[in-house]
Amino acid sequence: MLLQELKEQAYKLSKGDRLDLIVSLVQSLQNQVEVNDWQYLAKRNHPWRKQLYVKGQKLFASTIWQDMIANGMSVEDAADNWDLPLDAIDEVVRYCESHHDLLRLEADEERYHLVAKGVSFESKVAA
Repeated sequence: MLLQELKEQAYKLSKGDRLDLIVSLVQSLQNQVEVNDWQYLAKRNHPWRKQLYVKGQKLFASTIWQDMIANGMSVEDAADNWDLPLDAIDEVVRYCESHHDLLRLEADEERYHLVAKGVSFESKVAA
């Protein structure tokens, strides 16, 4: 089953069942990673987020990675911007590239929660 098909099936579930499914999927993806293998990344307790954070900070690894992509940053630029060692940025990139499915799943779940709260993602800028 493709990820898109799975998402379509999940949207048909009740909110509680959907959350249980998401938690199970995220835990399954997270269990594929040995947290101790990362020098600069760590796990934090969260009801459904399982992606790793930068140790000692409330900063998702994906935040740095997405910032790098969106702003065309090099590893050196990101290290300077986030005041982190180059090795930490290299680790963030390796982690995010190897856990892309988990990050996408969590982004979809966050979008779902925001839409449920009434947040709109449509552009309000006139063309």
